[in-house]
Amino acid sequence: MALASLRTEFPVSGRYIYLDHAGVAPVSGRVRAAVERFIAESAGSGAFTYPEWAKQISETRSLAAQLLNAETSEIAFVRSTSHGLSLVAEGLPWNTGENVVVYEKEFPANLFPWLHLERKGVEARIVRARNGRVEIDDIASAIDEKTRLIALSSVQFTTGFRVDLEKLGGICRSKGVLLCVDAIQSLGLIPADVQRCCIDFLAADAHKWLMGPEGIGIFYCRKGLAEQLEPPLVGWKSVMNEFAFETPVFDLKTDAQRFEEGSLNLMGIIGLGAAIGLLLEAGIERIERRVLDLGDLIIQEADARNFSVLSPGDRRERGGIVTVAGTFDPVGVREGLRKKGIMVNTRAGGIRISPHFYNTEEEIRDCFRTIDQLTAERSC
Repeated sequence: MALASLRTEFPVSGRYIYLDHAGVAPVSGRVRAAVERFIAESAGSGAFTYPEWAKQISETRSLAAQLLNAETSEIAFVRSTSHGLSLVAEGLPWNTGENVVVYEKEFPANLFPWLHLERKGVEARIVRARNGRVEIDDIASAIDEKTRLIALSSVQFTTGFRVDLEKLGGICRSKGVLLCVDAIQSLGLIPADVQRCCIDFLAADAHKWLMGPEGIGIFYCRKGLAEQLEPPLVGWKSVMNEFAFETPVFDLKTDAQRFEEGSLNLMGIIGLGAAIGLLLEAGIERIERRVLDLGDLIIQEADARNFSVLSPGDRRERGGIVTVAGTFDPVGVREGLRKKGIMVNTRAGGIRISPHFYNTEEEIRDCFRTIDQLTAERSC
């Protein structure tokens, strides 16, 4: 199946040029249909449909595991990336004097949970940026005998710099240090393999590259580690025999599902399943190649205008984000583009452009032609 044939799955493309999948992405028609079907079933049948919903939850968990090369027992559904990362930060039994290594330019969701550990006597050891890059050697140098965990995003949200997770994971495993990954800027775009990359924990919610509903996410916890995390939240679903309402026994589950403490976001999970199913149908490897090709075109268009490209040119070091800067005011240009029906964002003092596989080359060129018009108008 040609990727271009799936463009019709995205109604937004008939009205806008949408180039902000690193922000809040539009959902597909397939996701919309899945959510609408759930609402119709809930309205028309109530709990009579629950067995079918339970089946769909199980299917979505399997799809999420397939996406990560994980086992279904290692997958929990969470509200957000922040929720998943906080399960690790608050669940690990920290000792005073230990440290966690983090990158200074992380999105706050992957910074604040670790800074919050200062109250427990845990140091958040900050690795400084080097020309917008996250250098693995700098991270390795920050590790000492008191380092418990490395927390890092797979792709940086400002410039799109892609971390070599396989190399980093190998270092962490050899040193006995846990690796926790914020994968929201790569999952659904870049092939993920938690086993090959020696990832211990991973979190990502659905509203960016997965193009699913907001308010639902995936948390991966490597087999054998769940029991080392004390659940910050505990409820009726946290235990082994969750349906024994009248004879409850407090016996926590031993896998990732111990972190699903209460009634699940059925609508969000069903929508997420439709989103992942579409991406797997398209093929993550093909999606990655397509988006990197579009990124190359963005760089070409920026170079032709003598704009500064703040993102890596090397495809091996770049995710789906390309950030460009010039003599123009990025906020003013962003707002001008949005008024013209072109959705982009601003980061790192430039315009952040983040296409997905259904976008076209002509949309990229239209974006830059509109930037030309806006900058010409402002210079008059």
